[in-house]
Amino acid sequence: MSPFPEEDKERYPELFTLPKGVYELSTVKPLGIVFEEIEPGRGVIVTDLVEGGTAERQGVVQVGDILIGVTAIKVIGAKWERRLIPARDLSFDVVVDAIGSNEMKWGCEDVVLQFERPTEVEDEQAVKDHLAFYNPPGDSAWRTN
Repeated sequence: MSPFPEEDKERYPELFTLPKGVYELSTVKPLGIVFEEIEPGRGVIVTDLVEGGTAERQGVVQVGDILIGVTAIKVIGAKWERRLIPARDLSFDVVVDAIGSNEMKWGCEDVVLQFERPTEVEDEQAVKDHLAFYNPPGDSAWRTN
C-alpha cells in the first residue's frame, strides 16, 4: 500500500519532485539502520548501518543522513490511514513508533522513508517547503508540529 496513488504522482509530478539532497526509499523491516537523536526530543540521524542488514544491502542510506519523512499508520476509532509525515522534529521514540506502525495487518509491505543528505542540499528552504506540503492542517491528529 503506497501513501500516494501512482495516478497522483503522474497527474501532479511537481508535488512529488524531491529537492536536491533529499531522497526517498521504500524498504522492509527490520531496516538495519541505527538512528540517534540529533538533540533531545527532536530529529534523528543515521549513525550506523547494521552489517548485512537491509539498508546496507540496498546501498542507499549513508551515515550522516537525516530522516525527514516516514510513513505511519494512525488509527482513529474503526478507521485507519497511512500517511507520509514530516519527521525532522519528531523524537526518537515517535520515529520508532511510526516505523513500527507499518504492519501487514494494515496492508503495509514496506516503510517509506525520506532522508536529507546534508552535504548535497543546495536550498534548505526548498526542503522546508517540501516538508510543509506533507504537514496536515493545525487541527489534524496527524499534525507533527
